[in-house]
Amino acid sequence: MSNFFLPTHVRETLSAVERFLNAQGRSCAVVGGVLRDQLLARQSTHWNIDLAVDREALTLGGALAERLHGAFVPLDEAAGSVRIVIGAHDSASAQDKAPRIELDLNDYRAPTLEADLALRDFTVNALAAPLVSWLAAPEDTRGWIDPLNGRADLAARLLKPCFSGTFLADPLRVLRAGRFMAQLSFTLEPSALALMRSAVARLAAVSGERVRDELILLLETDRAHPALEMLNAIEALDVVLPELSQGRGVDQGDFHHLDVLGHQLEAVRQGDRMLADFAEFSPELQPVLSDYCRGTVVDRRTRKGLIKLGSLLHDIGKPSMRQVHPNGEIWFIGHEHTGADLAEPLAERLCLSNRESNLLVALVRNHLRPGFLSREAQLTRRAVYRFYKDLGEDGPACLLMWWCDRMATRGKKSRVDQIDQQRSFLEQMLQPYFFRAAEVIAPPRLVDGNQLMQALSLKPGPMIGKLLGIIEEAQAEGLIHTPAEALSLAKDACQDQGGSAA
Repeated sequence: MSNFFLPTHVRETLSAVERFLNAQGRSCAVVGGVLRDQLLARQSTHWNIDLAVDREALTLGGALAERLHGAFVPLDEAAGSVRIVIGAHDSASAQDKAPRIELDLNDYRAPTLEADLALRDFTVNALAAPLVSWLAAPEDTRGWIDPLNGRADLAARLLKPCFSGTFLADPLRVLRAGRFMAQLSFTLEPSALALMRSAVARLAAVSGERVRDELILLLETDRAHPALEMLNAIEALDVVLPELSQGRGVDQGDFHHLDVLGHQLEAVRQGDRMLADFAEFSPELQPVLSDYCRGTVVDRRTRKGLIKLGSLLHDIGKPSMRQVHPNGEIWFIGHEHTGADLAEPLAERLCLSNRESNLLVALVRNHLRPGFLSREAQLTRRAVYRFYKDLGEDGPACLLMWWCDRMATRGKKSRVDQIDQQRSFLEQMLQPYFFRAAEVIAPPRLVDGNQLMQALSLKPGPMIGKLLGIIEEAQAEGLIHTPAEALSLAKDACQDQGGSAA
């Protein structure tokens, strides 16, 4: 707890909240996660702070949002729950972005704060401290309110429901239990599993946004696999990702040691292992891969989580494409395309952004492609160029997801003796993206469209773009190096395709 640090911008915002409420003759309490993390000495990177007031959270929240120049987001008007978002969004430039803070202001769900805490999700979150005293001395925990002895459960790293109806009151708490297991390395109280099972069916009525947020947060940890196995065991995954359930019990033949669903879960386990530190790769790749995977696709959702989501879903097209040949071999020809077709509405159901949806679909559709390339006798610069031409900045994500898939495949016909060679191939594919992009992937133009039209007496049209593509690919292969060579190549290509070239 001595490591707890309240950043200046958070402290100033909360002080402004306290002054505003004091002027209204009102008070509030800090509750839940921020106090839990303080006791765990877990420093927050994303500041989402729960504040509880006895009544009128909607009215107070609207006025506070105006005072703090924040966005006002009603979460549950009937329950009196609102969010105030302070700080710039992704649309702002990096220089103009202010650190983002989310304040969730909630009415008591019972007549008193103690009774309200008893209706929360888990005992480790049923903690409260008066805002005024917490700001004055956040390190002094003696005045905190802890009606369910959550601090003892924190010390035991035990995730215990606050009351028997907690999951029925909000079925999303089933997923949240898995997320806390993964994020905090907590053990779930055994009696909680039966309570969670009773609420699983109700997950179908939970909004896609809420399911998405819990699922991605879970996947961004390094312990996603055990949590997903737990959610699979109680059939929660069947409700939120029914596409996965079709793979349960589907035999894949001798190249695999698991059925389709088990293999996809195992791919996440491999992602947990690999994406944690990239220790199996060369030292020069480790930091750039780490930075790449930490990069956000949209606000607060990273490539790391989406690579694991892709790993979880990469074979959802297999069940419907399964064929058993007369010799007993099992094939799934075209399953990558069927899977991509299934991934698109799935992404929409989870309310992923267009950027995230495109990435997820691309990962599923292309997950076999690195494996095919790895079988070539020699990896050519043309093959590298075309791979990244098609996948762009999602290329490394596709390669990393393929590696999760490959390492999750250990049937008796799987060539484990080829793993070192395939890892070498993987590094050969990653190296150009991070260290030689201007040479191999996106070389600077030797000529532009106007120069082509002038030199070859061409008119504007599709031919110009086609010729520029031919030139760029030849550059990437190392076949041409000068504008004169580029124009000569374009002239020959134009004549081959029946165009006019002076």
